Amino acid sequence: MSNKQVEVNIAGQAYRFAIAAENEAALLEAVSLVDGRMTRLKSGGGAKGVERVAVMAAISLASDLLAAQRKQQEEGAIPVDAVRARIRELNERADEALRQYAHVGTDAPAARS
Repeated sequence: MSNKQVEVNIAGQAYRFAIAAENEAALLEAVSLVDGRMTRLKSGGGAKGVERVAVMAAISLASDLLAAQRKQQEEGAIPVDAVRARIRELNERADEALRQYAHVGTDAPAARS
């Protein structure tokens, strides 16, 4: 698996990344997000200098990420392990019930000669 050279433009600066080909779409999506945030901050007039805008964009994006994580925690993430354990338990109970009642309805009438 070889790396691919990808050149992108963020806030008027060219950057080159060496990434695996399958990660290119994710990189381009991230670049678009960062570039958009930096452009918005820069055009707002509140920040001057690429480094300052980059730091402000990073903090803004981190804040968005943390807010999304808090929201997910408040809404209650699905406890996957608990769900799997419950499914196993229900399967075991169903299997036991099938074993207990497997003979019901299987008594065929005696064949007449």
